[in-house]
Amino acid sequence: MDRTEPRLITSVERGVATVVITNPAKRNAMTTAMWRSLPELLERLAADPEVRVLVLTGVGDTFCAGADISTLRENAGTAQGLAVEAEEALAAFPRPTLAAVRGYCVGGGGQLAAACDLRFAEEGASFGVTPAKLGIVYPASSTRRLVALVGPGTAKHLLFSGELIDTERALRTGLVDE
Repeated sequence: MDRTEPRLITSVERGVATVVITNPAKRNAMTTAMWRSLPELLERLAADPEVRVLVLTGVGDTFCAGADISTLRENAGTAQGLAVEAEEALAAFPRPTLAAVRGYCVGGGGQLAAACDLRFAEEGASFGVTPAKLGIVYPASSTRRLVALVGPGTAKHLLFSGELIDTERALRTGLVDE
């Protein structure tokens, strides 16, 4: 496999499964293939009796810049459906899940982080719900999850504005836990 090929890298060590979003050339944007592979990967990890907790993070200085726009143009409906399936699989994971966020966590990256039980962000991280800037409607399940985390007023602001917020504000609104 080409080392630069976008992929999800998984490791299990001392009960901690780590899934690393790896597409550094595009700020860890998720390709259609990555969205497609995540539910199966999570199913395998859920079946592993050694796994007690799952950590989702991104390689380098970015968590996930959302969906790879170049793959969205191929078939936006399919890509969004795969993203929702991946998000739901993460939310249904039978053990605690946490998102370890550095740098950008926007669009589909925010969907993935919100699907985790806990979200931890480094100082300097940026969060945003950016699909509206692309003319894309945020999925209903993702919207419900966002409202549950931050409340309807903040969710509307994030959804309608596409504004990026910093770690401090994300913590104040309930988008991140620490």
